[in-house]
Amino acid sequence: MVASRASYRGDLNVIQPGVQRSVVIAELGQPDNMTVLENGGYDDRYVLDPDAHRSVTKFFTALFYAAADIFTFGLTEVIFVPTEIAMRDKISIFHLTYGPDQKLVKFDKP
Repeated sequence: MVASRASYRGDLNVIQPGVQRSVVIAELGQPDNMTVLENGGYDDRYVLDPDAHRSVTKFFTALFYAAADIFTFGLTEVIFVPTEIAMRDKISIFHLTYGPDQKLVKFDKP
């Protein structure tokens, strides 16, 4: 379960009014959905988990779970499975609108 969780894509604090679109893309990667507006601006949507973990963290968590399973003959699954279900991804949609000057003018950030 831990290996299938969403991976960290960047610092969400980059989403601030007036920031350049190139800065957001450099931090969060390409948007999941993009539309070019009539005024020359962009409408970008990102589907992100604000609490996502880095790949290294996911790897060591999975390694810990596997080691615990071996040493307890699988009894830790009674604890780990409900914990993983409770901490599953909390996916949010971030809607960013840029003006013709490529600066962020409006955003919906959950």
